[in-house]
Amino acid sequence: MASGTLKALLASALMLAAAMFSGAVSPAGGAAGVTAPTLDHLLPDAFGVWSRVALSDAVLPQETDLGPGEAIAYRSYQDDLGRKVTLVAAYGPPLGDSVRLHRPETCYVAQGFTIEDRKVETMSLSGAGGWRRAVDIVHLATKSPARREAVTYWLRSGDTFTTDARATQFLSFQRGGAQLDGAMIRVSSQGDDDILFGLHQRFLNAFAAALDEEGAALLIGIEPADDEDILS
Repeated sequence: MASGTLKALLASALMLAAAMFSGAVSPAGGAAGVTAPTLDHLLPDAFGVWSRVALSDAVLPQETDLGPGEAIAYRSYQDDLGRKVTLVAAYGPPLGDSVRLHRPETCYVAQGFTIEDRKVETMSLSGAGGWRRAVDIVHLATKSPARREAVTYWLRSGDTFTTDARATQFLSFQRGGAQLDGAMIRVSSQGDDDILFGLHQRFLNAFAAALDEEGAALLIGIEPADDEDILS
């Protein structure tokens, strides 16, 4: 058997084992009894040059039925030059799947967009209390018959940031099938210029710095008492 075929079969077997184990340890009905966080209260209304404005003409996740402990919030912000950014924040507790279902690649394609380009970068976020964290983010250039949109997001799975669904599954497998909580922050702007990705990163830096301890813990995984979450 060719080496490449053997590796592919092994990878498939690992993914299947992870899915089977995950199903075996997941109680029916998901995370019953878990209280959903009030995400909308954790998102700042104004920070730096950004202020909240009315939400309009945005590509939003179509899933509306949230499970126990799951939450999603939408915002639109405008800077002092009139540039707008739409923000989607989602959280899912252990055993919850909303964060994974709202992955932008799935959401945008389901609403008639094509993904024309996809890039992964690492950016450094910092906030009150002196914390700093390296976060893997994904840039998407998308197009529909009506318009183009630039999209940037991060997806936290436990204490790790993953950039594709297979990485999330493999992370669960590495941890013995343990179900991890997760959070997603997605920002988007109409247009196709790479300058928008730079705008997104500046927005995310200011947004992260404006989060209080609860918001930073939930959306970025920052635990002030845990030195492993603070980068020197």
